[in-house]
Amino acid sequence: MHGTRSVIALAEKLGAAYDHIRGRELVNEITLFTEYGGMFTTPGEVRRRADLIVLVGDLPAVHHDLILSWASAPADLADKQSRRWFHLKANRSVPDNTGTDEVSRKVKATALSAEGASLGTAVALLRAGLAGRRAAVSLANLDKLRKALAEAAFPVFVFSGNAEEPMSLAMLQGLVADLNKAKRASSLFLPADDDAWGAVLTCVWATGFPPRTGFPGGAPVYDPRRWDIERMLREKEADLHLWISARDGASPAKRSGIPLVALARTASPMPGAAVTISVAAPGIDHDSVSYSSRIGTFRAARASAPSDRPEIAGIVRELAEALPC
Repeated sequence: MHGTRSVIALAEKLGAAYDHIRGRELVNEITLFTEYGGMFTTPGEVRRRADLIVLVGDLPAVHHDLILSWASAPADLADKQSRRWFHLKANRSVPDNTGTDEVSRKVKATALSAEGASLGTAVALLRAGLAGRRAAVSLANLDKLRKALAEAAFPVFVFSGNAEEPMSLAMLQGLVADLNKAKRASSLFLPADDDAWGAVLTCVWATGFPPRTGFPGGAPVYDPRRWDIERMLREKEADLHLWISARDGASPAKRSGIPLVALARTASPMPGAAVTISVAAPGIDHDSVSYSSRIGTFRAARASAPSDRPEIAGIVRELAEALPC
């Protein structure tokens, strides 16, 4: 969190723009909140109250332990302590590389899919089917879900960002809104990357806008296309690239003709960088404050392997103080 705040302050001082390394993936998740909104709950509420859980699509492996923990704990604040599970997913021929299908099997979830249907199509078929509309393709086990929904006190749809079909996220929220006309229902958003989502929340708190924000006239301006840093570098709209990552093995894409300054957790010069500064990893080399999906907010973390590497926030602040502007 502190590193993100320092980068925002530097960008404001320079009239620069900033983006996240996972900016392209974040856009779809951010758009759900900025353009559509929805009904969202917390992991704690799901664990204690949800008596019907619908997994939606593929969920990142980092969240699988959280999901399995719900299966092993009763919904102690619900009318019925047992849970029912469903998995709404694409009907695909390619292997599942996230392990979500295995999690689905472990919790004994009933599959909801239609022949040849993508996840977006499956969400559309589910919403249409529950609303009593006719469709050319039928969704397997729809009647079972309809019966389970009628009996449930608090159904929750668990989802992550869908990079291939972002509109499916908005359609899912429409489905949750439909259900709330008759009973309480909600959804739980599990971000693809906790650190990236933490950066989004920090940016919103500091400027009112998520990443892909610039300061062309001194005030923050959010524009997900204009301030797409990869596009700016590709089309040579930038004259300097400051790249920051504390993750081992991370490296920027090669761009010719634009000077690169790299802040990275490395002991060697970054290939292609005019300047490389070795920095610490939050939560490993030094104590940190970071976002946690498990609790749905920020948490403090002790350094797991303290070192004397400098913190990103400190280096960025020194850079800002050294600038004449």
